[in-house]
Amino acid sequence: MDEERIPLPLFPLGLVLMPHMPLPLHIFEERYRGMIAECLETERPFGVVLAGSRQIQEYGCIARIDRVLERYDDGRYDILSMGTRRFHTISTDASKPYLTAIVEVIHDEDELIVDTYTDLARETIKKLEIYAAMVGGTIDRETLLVLGPQKLSFVAAASAFFTMEQKQTMLQLTRTGERLLFIRDALEQAIVRRKMTRTVQRVIGEKDDISYLFN
Repeated sequence: MDEERIPLPLFPLGLVLMPHMPLPLHIFEERYRGMIAECLETERPFGVVLAGSRQIQEYGCIARIDRVLERYDDGRYDILSMGTRRFHTISTDASKPYLTAIVEVIHDEDELIVDTYTDLARETIKKLEIYAAMVGGTIDRETLLVLGPQKLSFVAAASAFFTMEQKQTMLQLTRTGERLLFIRDALEQAIVRRKMTRTVQRVIGEKDDISYLFN
């Protein structure tokens, strides 16, 4: 597959955006107000990358501005954006008030065979159901079943059940099957830790959170 390289303004944030996932944003910093204004004028997207204390990640997700929810008199915006495709940063340019980059769009290597992962997708949804129930939540099983394996892998990866480090790892995986396996196995490990924590608490009568013992 030919490489697809495009210029993109970058928006470092404390989160990992996944394809197909919505991202509401309040734009208040002057440099990013300018960036969003330019994106709106040119009808171009921007890139979301996870920003740490020392650096930003090279892999991120392209965000398309779906709509402007509010324009404020002082130049601030409330926008709703949507994650589309993933990318790898090739080079960056700091000559503007905000960072820009040349990025290479990432495609899954197994896009033509994702239908073979139907059973794995169902296993993943089952683990999601079990873990959600253990933490006092629920999932919409029927909605997840109709997503298809590839979209499911991104929607599940975006859930609050995973750390930012895990989400970044999943964002960078280039096979749907690998993402589903990562999700299923990570949830299985989390379920086992929860069960062990509950067992120990029953035995020792401890009311405090001791889950850190099993990390």
